[in-house]
Amino acid sequence: MKGIIMAGGEGSRLRPLTADIPKPMVPVVNKPAIKHIVEHLHKYGIKDLAVTLFYLPQKIKKYLEEEYGNEIKFYIEDKPLGTAGSVKNARDFLNDTFIVMSGDVITDVNIKEAYEFHRKKGAKVTLILTRVDVPLEYGVVIVDEEGKIKKFLEKPSWGEVFSDTVNTGIYIIEPEILEFIPQDKPFDFSKDLFPMLLRNDIPMYGYITGGYWCDIGNTNQYITSHFDILEGRVDLGYKDKLLKKGKVIGKNVTISPEAKIIPPVIIGDNAIIEANAVVGPNVIIGKNNYIKKGSSLKNAVLWDEIIVDKNCELRGCVVCNRVRIGNNVRIFENSVIGESCKIKSFAEIKPEVKIWPYKIIDEGSVITKDVVWGNGRKPLTFGYRGIKGVFNEDITPQIAVEIGEVFGNIVNSSVLVGHDGDIVSQFISDLISFGLVSGGCEVLKANNTLLPTLRYGIKKNKCGGGIYVEEEEGNLRILFLDKEGCDIDRNLEKKIENKLRVYDIERVDGKNLKSIREIDINNDYLNFLFEKRTAYKSFKIKPYNEKTKLLLEAIGKNEFFIAEESYDVGVLFYKNGEKVKLYDEKGREFDEDELEFIRMLIAKEQGVKKFVLPFDSSKYLTEFAKEFAIETVSSKISHKDRMKTIVSKEGIEKDLQINLDFDGFSFLLDLLEYLQHTSQKLSSIKDSFPLRYRISKSIKCDWRDKGKIIRMLFEKADEGAEFLDGLKFNKEDSWVLVVPDYELPACNIYIEAPTKERAEELFSMYEKEIKSIIQK
Repeated sequence: MKGIIMAGGEGSRLRPLTADIPKPMVPVVNKPAIKHIVEHLHKYGIKDLAVTLFYLPQKIKKYLEEEYGNEIKFYIEDKPLGTAGSVKNARDFLNDTFIVMSGDVITDVNIKEAYEFHRKKGAKVTLILTRVDVPLEYGVVIVDEEGKIKKFLEKPSWGEVFSDTVNTGIYIIEPEILEFIPQDKPFDFSKDLFPMLLRNDIPMYGYITGGYWCDIGNTNQYITSHFDILEGRVDLGYKDKLLKKGKVIGKNVTISPEAKIIPPVIIGDNAIIEANAVVGPNVIIGKNNYIKKGSSLKNAVLWDEIIVDKNCELRGCVVCNRVRIGNNVRIFENSVIGESCKIKSFAEIKPEVKIWPYKIIDEGSVITKDVVWGNGRKPLTFGYRGIKGVFNEDITPQIAVEIGEVFGNIVNSSVLVGHDGDIVSQFISDLISFGLVSGGCEVLKANNTLLPTLRYGIKKNKCGGGIYVEEEEGNLRILFLDKEGCDIDRNLEKKIENKLRVYDIERVDGKNLKSIREIDINNDYLNFLFEKRTAYKSFKIKPYNEKTKLLLEAIGKNEFFIAEESYDVGVLFYKNGEKVKLYDEKGREFDEDELEFIRMLIAKEQGVKKFVLPFDSSKYLTEFAKEFAIETVSSKISHKDRMKTIVSKEGIEKDLQINLDFDGFSFLLDLLEYLQHTSQKLSSIKDSFPLRYRISKSIKCDWRDKGKIIRMLFEKADEGAEFLDGLKFNKEDSWVLVVPDYELPACNIYIEAPTKERAEELFSMYEKEIKSIIQK
């Protein structure tokens, strides 16, 4: 007996699973459905096979050729021919009894028994039948005691249902039946051929199988079929292992000892499951998937190359290939996430929602309806600082060039470009440089450098601005600087966003292209650092990582004595050189308020009379400022707002404070000079700052709730509350600051109190208040 697999359907009811692939290629337990059909036929010795194709035929053909070489013949339709018409199209192959199977069903029907029934009855056509609870989507069939078909109706309404016995779409047919099918015309088995055969009294029989059969015609059936596989109701090669052990684990799988695996589960090759993740019951995970800490998967089907970030909850859903799911995402029953989608943090996908491929769901979004339209490209937006995104997802080569073109249109001057030395940062910065030239700018390339060095280089070379690209925890961040070397303000950020969104880009012609010129600003920066400064060999510096040691050796010009044990100052430089972690000679780390205290001491030593403090600074800093006869100016918390305040306020020693706050090496040298002049030790400075307890926590909320939360808190606030960057409540011994998060659907709570108990008490009080507002 030969076999022919019908694989031409689009699978429209199964979308978005079939938005980019034909229905027979939809994975079932980590293999395309059609592969299970081929393997099932092989199991019964049927290896002379053909496949009929119409929708996206090359995807199926390529896959099967890679798997089986030239064993399978292919018949591609130029136009839809219907089920019977597609089989007639393979008439040169069908010169013997043949079995017809759909490439998109899950079954373990006993073909041998069905064939024996067919032969015994002398049938010209045998329909393999099964019994179902709800037969509306199928062809309903009545047979007599001998199994001969008496009545047939395709997809009846409830008023037309006359049996629970339905057509599975699996047929055993003698080749002479092909003569009843017209050539090159649309013709279906159920609607056309079978009623015709009944009228002509051609022997048609129905074999009622006791085996498993499921048409994965919609997403509910698709998910259900996987549960049936996991529970051993159908044997696709996993049944024995699942019934004995409850799980099938692929090759090179890494499962943390702290993860919890609840059978039944199937986990594909190269999967990684981190600590405190809960997988199961009823979960199938494909190849190369990464389930991060604290995430929970139940009744879920995951395809290949998916990343599920921390603390997610996936219930009864299907997630297609290459989807990226941010932290704290919730996806509910019968939802489908199409291929290459990106679901940002704290998003919630409600039951029955279908998201088409290549869509981006924003942070905190609650999706209650299908997401179908759109080109899938989310407009780039500025977050807390610069543009942040994943390489080749949010920030592609094309987008990098466009970013350069837009900034070039706006600046219309020379632009200094640098990066942190990471290979991806270099790649993107080069593309941005090409975009800047296309947008009309001359480009000065600093290449691998530090961010403070780039700031210095912008001013020294009188550039109109600068761009710095850095890698940060797996993401890229693109920082935009103005002619002062400061982060650009919000007005300019909006202008860039709008031009990118509407593709408002002007490009120069070839005659007006300006140059890309590499410059060395690192030596100029070193000369600037050590100009008018004394040697520091009397200080022993401990670098707290290898990167810091290399930077001290490169920048220090042998001015530092680097020590590993006994030392005066311990330091760790952030990757871009902008900030430091500081440790006293006892190994104690300075927190941000204590670092601010040191900056203020240095400023006092240099005669500064006005100093900028961020809105979330310790109240003790203001008290010390009064003792030092320094006037304090409050700024918003973000880097760009603080810089803007420093450079715009009268009476501020802006170069000094910018270097103290945003240049780690300049700060270190100023600190060493201060220690030298005052003969102090770092430990004495740390001991002079009062003990207090600082906490910062986030409370999830909807994007639209943020303004309401602040407004309602403000309406209840007393006269002592301050409203600059969020809302600050000053207590007798403490303060509480509530600030809407820049990049996430959350409100951040910052607290300073004399004790941990007092801080936790205040947090509980404001957490309860904010949640009450959200509920209302």
